[in-house]
Amino acid sequence: MVIMLTLPFAAFAQVNFIEVVTATDMEAVQKKADDGMLMLFVDVYATWCGPCKMMDAQVYPDPALSAYMNKHFVSVRMDGETDFGRQYAAKQQLEGYPSMFIFSDDGARISSVVGFKQAPEMLTLLETLVENYLAVKGLRIKAEEGTISLVEYADYISLERAMGNNEEAELLAGEYIKMKLGEEELRDSDIRVVAFYMDMEDPWWPMFATESERVKRVLGKDYLPALETIYNHTLVKAVDQENIVLISRLANELSPLVEAEKNDRIDLKSTPFLQYYYYTGQFEELIGYIDTRFAADRKDDHLWLFGAASQVVDMDQQTQTLELLEKAREWFGTCIELEEHYDYYFYQGMVLLFLQKIDASRSSFESASLLATTDEQRQMIDQVFKYINSQ
Repeated sequence: MVIMLTLPFAAFAQVNFIEVVTATDMEAVQKKADDGMLMLFVDVYATWCGPCKMMDAQVYPDPALSAYMNKHFVSVRMDGETDFGRQYAAKQQLEGYPSMFIFSDDGARISSVVGFKQAPEMLTLLETLVENYLAVKGLRIKAEEGTISLVEYADYISLERAMGNNEEAELLAGEYIKMKLGEEELRDSDIRVVAFYMDMEDPWWPMFATESERVKRVLGKDYLPALETIYNHTLVKAVDQENIVLISRLANELSPLVEAEKNDRIDLKSTPFLQYYYYTGQFEELIGYIDTRFAADRKDDHLWLFGAASQVVDMDQQTQTLELLEKAREWFGTCIELEEHYDYYFYQGMVLLFLQKIDASRSSFESASLLATTDEQRQMIDQVFKYINSQ
């Protein structure tokens, strides 16, 4: 009797990677891609890199992703810290591990991805690249020949951005915007471009603010990402110029538009001021802003105070400024006095840990543990206690 062992198909799913060690190896896989009219996918890793190992264990074995990659790509793996790996990484301007570079069948670099990505996210990204590449290739030829229309130019920029080629898209958008200077009316195709390359001092902002329904219709799913991009561009400009007037405009004109699209408990009208005072190093003004708001129009609103205080701690978690940590400890204590909540105790515990008040931190985390209601919250508490006990 023959006994057949049956295993799930997923157990055999894997991307068919070719390990590349030398320049000759790379030439061979590029020829293979060229001969098969396939794109080339290059995963540059490091042996010590945790996220790289997670990609190998959790992402590349995914059945849907591996099937798609094996159909549309010649896939390559390379240790970025070998002799050839370092040369290749320098040529591609590697930003970190893991880095994935995607090339056309003729060797032109199409896009890059940096850092760990879940399998569904990676699959969507690669599907978008494959779908958009031929369209981009045709539009690129038209642009080089000077036969591209403005509408096609807008499509070209949008596709480059969708493929992750942000630097190329920004350069193209700069040329496009030069052609639009002096024109008052924005066509729908213009909106799709300038939405991602403007700030609130550009001449197009009033139309975005007053014709939001039209902008929303034109941008579709890109509407909120575009608003957030305009927000970030404006914030950076305001911080660079120390322009508090521009921050007020962010709070009063743009934040309400973002707030209408997001069900977020954070007060987005406060956020520009918190970020501005923090990134310009005006810590006394930052503390004064929160204290004044909480004592006046946000009196006893512990949800607002927690939102503001947690934003400050999140911004400062790398620097851990003593003045802000001491004040955050007070803010979270006030929140707890008004209402006991898992988040309030957890953030208070983190602040106390940063202040190296270990016993008080442990007590706060124990209180948070009693209020935990989800597996995620319990796991976070367990991780914190493991860290504290290891000190």
